Amino acid sequence: MLVISCSTSTRLFLKSPASPLCLSCPYSSLKMANIDLVNAIPKLGRKWRAVDGSGEKQSVTVASFDDDNVVDSASTVVSNFYGGINAHDVDSVEYLIAENCVYEDLVFPQPFVGRKEILEFFKKFTNATSTDLQFVIDDLSTKDSSSVGVIWHLEWKGKPFPFSKGCSFYRLEVINGKRQITYGRDCVEPAIKPGNATLTVIRSVTWLLQQFPQLAKWL
Repeated sequence: MLVISCSTSTRLFLKSPASPLCLSCPYSSLKMANIDLVNAIPKLGRKWRAVDGSGEKQSVTVASFDDDNVVDSASTVVSNFYGGINAHDVDSVEYLIAENCVYEDLVFPQPFVGRKEILEFFKKFTNATSTDLQFVIDDLSTKDSSSVGVIWHLEWKGKPFPFSKGCSFYRLEVINGKRQITYGRDCVEPAIKPGNATLTVIRSVTWLLQQFPQLAKWL
């Protein structure tokens, strides 16, 4: 078996045990398998021993990196963010939020701008609520490294809280070696649900804009 390092994955070349060509060339019949080192090897930077067809040992060093340098996925950062809020541990989410992050909670008229302002908001939120009130993630996107969508609801002691369904969107960037939230938007279920009346309002507003285009500047 010969181990060859390749970035964060390693290829293992497995020599077929019953190959007639092995007498002339120890690596004439090889099988290749890919192994994800990030999941397969907890600590990298070790020397591995490989034995070729002649029985001679060869030393192969696998490329190493420190665990602290591994950048968390976008979905992991967002999950940790909700975990910190649920635990009322606002300090733990401080560096998940970028210094110049913009956070929009559509319940409020203006966005919260900057890490300090956002943390102050969540400290007020956690001080005003009990740890019995928890965010529960119903679904979370995991494929994109720069954006995450979340569907969630609130529960009180394990029971759904009224008018608490919501969805959120986050943008993330790697800043100084850490993936951080640079933008967030929360949309929360309204307590008052006008239903079809909403369509009537939209139709009326669009009619006014068509008749009086100058009104658009007030939007």
